[in-house]
Amino acid sequence: MLEFNQGGSIINISSTAGLNRGHLPGALAYATSKSALNTMTKVMAMELGRHKIRVNSISPGIFKSEITEELLQKKWFKNVVSKTMPLKELGVTDPGLTSLVKYLIHGSSDYVTGNIFIVDSGYILPGVPIYSSL
Repeated sequence: MLEFNQGGSIINISSTAGLNRGHLPGALAYATSKSALNTMTKVMAMELGRHKIRVNSISPGIFKSEITEELLQKKWFKNVVSKTMPLKELGVTDPGLTSLVKYLIHGSSDYVTGNIFIVDSGYILPGVPIYSSL
């Protein structure tokens, strides 16, 4: 983008693990890397803005997918979802994430940069019971 002197959109994929309420024991490397990615997103937005390059990050929670299929079958996990997610269900990546990506690459988001978009059914909202309190 810089070389061709044209603006554009960079979208980093982070995780709720990189956010304050998403830190869980046993995830030191993962949570640290996602927190760093969120900071990198903001600094890149400041540095690249003058070149009309927008930089944003998406922090998804758990989605229904092939990776989570086995986890979603567990009764205890359904209990966690029902008690910690205000929307009471998990989304699917399409359209849950793809619609946000489409927006961020489209010209209608030309005024959007340096943001961390959280897509998690409300899991990290303050006031929602955290997993350890169940």
